[in-house]
Amino acid sequence: MAHARAGSHWNQITATAIDNTLVHVSFLAHGQLVAEAAVNRYGHVLSTLNDRSMRVPYGDWVAYEPALLVAWCALFLLMSAVAPWRRLRNLDAVAAVSLVIAVVLFQHRYLSASVLAAAPGMFYLLARCAFRALGPAREAGPSRPLLDVLTPRMDTARRVRWLRAALIVVALVYVMVGVSSPDAVDVIYAVMEGATRLIHGVLPYGHMPPGVIHGDTYPILSYALYTPLALLSPVNSEWNSVDGGLAVAVLAALVAAWAVFRTTAGPPRRFGVRRAVEVEEAGLRAALAWLAFPSLLITVSTGTTDVVLAAMLAIAVLVWRRPTVCTGMLAAAGWFKLAPFALVPVSLAPLRGRRLVRAVAAIALVSAPMLGLLFALGGIHGPADMLHSVSYQFTRGSEQSVWSALGIDGVQPLAQGCVLGLIAAAVVKLRLEPALAGDRARMAALTAAILIGLQLSADYWAFLYLAWIMPMAGVSLLADRGAVAEAVEVHSSVRSVPAPAPSLAG
Repeated sequence: MAHARAGSHWNQITATAIDNTLVHVSFLAHGQLVAEAAVNRYGHVLSTLNDRSMRVPYGDWVAYEPALLVAWCALFLLMSAVAPWRRLRNLDAVAAVSLVIAVVLFQHRYLSASVLAAAPGMFYLLARCAFRALGPAREAGPSRPLLDVLTPRMDTARRVRWLRAALIVVALVYVMVGVSSPDAVDVIYAVMEGATRLIHGVLPYGHMPPGVIHGDTYPILSYALYTPLALLSPVNSEWNSVDGGLAVAVLAALVAAWAVFRTTAGPPRRFGVRRAVEVEEAGLRAALAWLAFPSLLITVSTGTTDVVLAAMLAIAVLVWRRPTVCTGMLAAAGWFKLAPFALVPVSLAPLRGRRLVRAVAAIALVSAPMLGLLFALGGIHGPADMLHSVSYQFTRGSEQSVWSALGIDGVQPLAQGCVLGLIAAAVVKLRLEPALAGDRARMAALTAAILIGLQLSADYWAFLYLAWIMPMAGVSLLADRGAVAEAVEVHSSVRSVPAPAPSLAG
């Protein structure tokens, strides 16, 4: 403990219960975390960390460089902003970019300040996405993409070629920075350790090696999905390599970019040549905006599973008009991380008859092997063991929440009730107006609103979770509405649900 605090000059100390056996002790200097320790119930120090000795909290230090963050912000705005400047879409883009402040504060270990810095932008995006999804439809105001305004002499076909080249360059940056990251986050170690337990016929719940505290707090698919990597490179401690997990995070980011592209542009072959080029440009700008979101490269370089979840959710939005596939994907995402289960009632709400039966069957089809794995390895108590371990997420103590940072923990249940109210309102709205489910942009907005609400009302938040929401927020608020709406209308596989007109001026 004394070694961790050496030279820290701390002037504040806080203690937060991790569970009923461990306490997390933080030493702060004017709000900056400078040292921390885990102490058991007997007062024994189990682990210590000198935060001032770390260049970055986790991930590749290159991704945190100010010049690179500024470049990502500029590219993000170039891909998402429009002219004239007095459009809500520009305010949406600025709100999204403002979240980079939370990343910088977290890098310098101002944890409470990081959470508070993110709150205004997230509350704004929550309100915008909720209104976009459930509010009255409006025609989009006339606007031109900022990129088109800045390149007036460049024809669309040539601009598309430049955008393709830019996308390849950005993808290569992700590969180089992500795969070579020297400091993966504890989450990827936890899932890889759990996957290693699975290939030895043992459930991770209650059987994880020491090192990552509560590394068994994820649903079973979080571990099962990484078993192929564990077969090639088993992980039994933080001394083992998780390079495979880093590669998966890179791949997931690129898959999410593809899903954002397809959701925005649709299948170009369905349009005329000129229109196909125009919608491809819109899709490329949306995909580049996703990859240029300032915190994403950092998130990928940590190897966290949150990027995989982002890809799963982006695909779910892409196939939203195919309810059986969409609901099955949301169920799989729920077995991977818990939050997507909150989206399942929304996906089921507009369905009737056989379509509803097929969607419920898809949930059962996805859930059956998960339950089978739990029973096969853990016996009759397997599911209960998982639920007991996962329940830690609902009881953990943490200083990284809006409510703890402001000292208003008593308001948190009210916020959680509001999120439940949003989900209930969405279910009722879609039940009464099932045609709304035909607009993927509005459904993307609804997905983003619910996920933002869940993050804001939770006990713990980190900027890594922004990866969940940005594909959906990008498709709903920052992509060209005309391209999305037309692509949906032409490509619809649900003939009984007409595609509504584009809505809400951006």
